[in-house]
Amino acid sequence: MEKKSSGKSTSLPNSGPSHWDAVYERPLSEVPWEIETPPKELVELLGSGCVKAGGSVLDVACGSGNYSVFLAQRGFQVTGVDFSAKALALAKKRAKRAGVKVDFVEADVRHLADAVGAKKFDFVLDWCLLHHIAPADFPAYCKQFSTLLNPGGVLLMACFSEKDAPQAGLKSAVGKLGNVMYYRTQQEIEDAYRPLKVFDYHACRLGKRGKHAGHCFVLQKRQ
Repeated sequence: MEKKSSGKSTSLPNSGPSHWDAVYERPLSEVPWEIETPPKELVELLGSGCVKAGGSVLDVACGSGNYSVFLAQRGFQVTGVDFSAKALALAKKRAKRAGVKVDFVEADVRHLADAVGAKKFDFVLDWCLLHHIAPADFPAYCKQFSTLLNPGGVLLMACFSEKDAPQAGLKSAVGKLGNVMYYRTQQEIEDAYRPLKVFDYHACRLGKRGKHAGHCFVLQKRQ
């Protein structure tokens, strides 16, 4: 399955497909969120048995496919969604080199149903995307996951914290690649993701050098 973006207009600064395509014209070493090694939180969650082995997985904003391929190598049925055609071209090459099958879809992550249709997932990975979602889109974006998850399904989500320095105390900041990042509190995030229940939460460090303060949630859809 491969769908194009729904074409819905975006009012977000530097957030359309052309912006992200330009980002992926850079060497991946210059893209802050492109980290080949999977986060320890993902590795630990898979090892805990909380995620259904071999189940269906949605990797939101999959970029060049690092974590999609990691999950497919472990027997999961993976769908990776991203706004950028250039990122997905890299992701497909990565999956081919690894000898795994991943269903990559070009789509607007704010409208995931347009990308996956009626498909439901046992596990959703949303790693370092939420701080790119503008306030006007934030409530509807978060509500998607209670529909996308199967009963008992798990969402692993991480994003920048309002405590991230030097932005601490600010609601937003512009990243070095020109896109706006929005900072939210633990309580704001918990409220937005209801009716999912918080299975686990901890403060974490994000980015290639672990310099960013972040929130990490494991949320679960009730049976």
